[in-house]
Amino acid sequence: MIRRSAARAAALAVSCLALAGCGGGGSTPDASDPSSAGGGTVQGVALTDQGTALTLGDPATVSWQPDQHLVGVMKVAVDRLEKVPASRFSDWRLDAATQKSTPYFVRAAVENVGTTDLSGVRVPLYLLDGRNTLLQPSTFRASFPACPSTPLPPRFTSGAKASVCLVYFVPDHGTLTAVSFRPTEDFDAITWTGPVTEPKPTR
Repeated sequence: MIRRSAARAAALAVSCLALAGCGGGGSTPDASDPSSAGGGTVQGVALTDQGTALTLGDPATVSWQPDQHLVGVMKVAVDRLEKVPASRFSDWRLDAATQKSTPYFVRAAVENVGTTDLSGVRVPLYLLDGRNTLLQPSTFRASFPACPSTPLPPRFTSGAKASVCLVYFVPDHGTLTAVSFRPTEDFDAITWTGPVTEPKPTR
């Protein structure tokens, strides 16, 4: 998706590649690795049980492997789900497939409760749509202040906190069913559900 402004020509990688009920692509832990387990303890932190169903605002403590050398432990609370009008992307030239999608903003609060530096790591949350398909968040190549959909900030070390907003495009005018943490195929997902609201007015 290309921004119309020539001065800020940029692209948005619309990550509508369906994960088909699987985990988050290539950089996921081995299912036998204790860092991917729900429940139990990692880095001295007690984890939320696999399969836990949460409502908006409820925190979960999760662990996953952003890459084969790094284990992250994070407290996550999905706070708000917003169905976004297409007009929010009026400054972007949408391809045909994206024009047929439904945009959503997912807002969450996160905290690094482990011992590793998670600077620049992407928050491992997926949107579960009405077809039981997991979707990755989209990424921007230019600033999108309404919902940046960016990785975690620099110096996101133990104790660091952040509020994040992720953008998802559900294909074929689909709907959001839940937000899911599922780092591997064998992981019984931790999910958040709640009312889908209108986005807050932009200033």
